[in-house]
Amino acid sequence: MTDFLETLTTFLKQEFLSNSYQSIGISILVVLIGYVLRKSVSRWFFHFLFRFFKKFSNNTGHDEFVSLLVRPFQGIILLVTIYLAVINLKFPEVLNLSATRIEKIDDILHRIYATMVIFSVTWLALRFVDYIIMILYNRAQETEDKSDDQIILFMKDLIKVLVIIFAIFFILSAVFKLNITSLIAGLGIGGLAIALAAQDTLSNLLASFIIFLDKPFQAGDLVNFNSITGTIEKVGFRSTKVRTLDRSLLTVPNKSLTDGPLNNITQSPFRRVKFMIGLTYGTTSEQIQKVIEEINEVLKNHEETKNDFTVAFSDFSAYSMDIMVLFLVYSNDWEKMVRVKEEINFKIMHIVEKNGCDFAFPTQTLHVQKG
Repeated sequence: MTDFLETLTTFLKQEFLSNSYQSIGISILVVLIGYVLRKSVSRWFFHFLFRFFKKFSNNTGHDEFVSLLVRPFQGIILLVTIYLAVINLKFPEVLNLSATRIEKIDDILHRIYATMVIFSVTWLALRFVDYIIMILYNRAQETEDKSDDQIILFMKDLIKVLVIIFAIFFILSAVFKLNITSLIAGLGIGGLAIALAAQDTLSNLLASFIIFLDKPFQAGDLVNFNSITGTIEKVGFRSTKVRTLDRSLLTVPNKSLTDGPLNNITQSPFRRVKFMIGLTYGTTSEQIQKVIEEINEVLKNHEETKNDFTVAFSDFSAYSMDIMVLFLVYSNDWEKMVRVKEEINFKIMHIVEKNGCDFAFPTQTLHVQKG
């Protein structure tokens, strides 16, 4: 047994690339232990840490808290174990590196390592912001006012941008030893050129603040603008997500929502319907009057229309005599408005047919002269 230990000790003291087998073995063992235990240690740590957030989260979101933060924390554990594994290893002498060269390489490796650590911590911070915003958003959804929902989502993006900017400046200052004050001053000199180049982006950013201050709409509202009708899903820094009536997702620059007229359909108790009925020129005045009277009766007796409507003989157009129909539906729901309009359209068709009238369509009359 003694001989075996002496042989093992002698073997471990032997060197490979200027490092003993003992040092190399310890380094490999540290990395393996860190890799194997990273998941269990991370989960245990955040299971324990969640106890301090129970009151804030009303004892909800435990699984989300762990799943969001475990992966970035695993990266931090791996980086720490790698540092502990290689801190005592030497550069191989066969490379014939001078002391100055070794110092430069060591400095580069330390900067790369520090940058990776800061990135991992920033990732962890961003995930933590996701969790905090998730809890606040769940609370906001319990209130009747929906404006706080979109404000919280906007604040999520804003805080994340600030965290990333802080991390970048911290890397430049702590890792690359740059003078941040001078750097900011230099950015100020070129700020005008940057502002001109990013004029549209800045306009959209300013428009997003106008939307939150003026509150022309909130998440879930049905709006109409620039011949587009859809439901607001999310207001971001530069653009707003709108779900159109055909269920496609439209990304609209915020500037487009503040520069032109916007109709918030949700805030209106009624939906306005207006269309024209074109009758042929062979229709008599008595027939037109009868059609108008009967359409008035339909709108007056319909349960879903407001008693504020207009039916009138409005125009002599190129190929038809036009009757204007304008009424309000007792709902701002799009599908209900379409259904009511369909019912009234069928009744109008029946009225026109019953009175012996015909709907007009584009026609031309040719007069041929003989000789």
